[in-house]
Amino acid sequence: MKKFLALILALVMSLSLVACGSEETTDEGATDGDTAASELNVGVFYYNYSDAYITTVRNAMDALLEEAGITYNNYDGAGNQATQLDQINTAISNGANLLVVNIVETSSPDAAQQACDAAKNAGIPIIFFNREVENSVVDSYENCAFVGTDAAEAGHMQGEMIGNYLLENYDAVDLNGDGTISYVLFKGQEGNAEAEARTQYAVEDANKLLTEGGKPE
Repeated sequence: MKKFLALILALVMSLSLVACGSEETTDEGATDGDTAASELNVGVFYYNYSDAYITTVRNAMDALLEEAGITYNNYDGAGNQATQLDQINTAISNGANLLVVNIVETSSPDAAQQACDAAKNAGIPIIFFNREVENSVVDSYENCAFVGTDAAEAGHMQGEMIGNYLLENYDAVDLNGDGTISYVLFKGQEGNAEAEARTQYAVEDANKLLTEGGKPE
């Protein structure tokens, strides 16, 4: 939950920075921040509405955008990268001046690069969030950013929690009493950077704690 709140906060702060960057000054020298916010037309692209976590993100994002008086349109990629790229191009044609993208395809940088290039060609900012994109994509355009959590850190936290729990409850978890913990790990999407990192470090760190505690991996 803390990571979710941090993600939303960071993303809204990024939106605020974009708004500030387009603020106008009146004849009296006053900055009209409300006008800047109202001039934003944000296209928000989600990889899949059916994802329960993404639903919580979308609901929170909608509420914060409405509170800020920012015009926005949501798009459901429905797990199809071609669909999402079409939606991005349509949103640009319809006057979107900021793209906020939860990219569908994470196994290679190609899709994110295409989205970034579309924003660059249109001369508008693009913010990727939640599903990590490669640094090469972000570095390819000065008005491109990624907002997300540290996947490796999440894996280390999970590994520590699992390892400590098992050491404290080993006999209870070892149901057949053979001295080894048998388990099934549901990894998540193949090629997803977050899923890969969480899987790797959760297993490695849990095993490290177990062996240090005199138990088998």
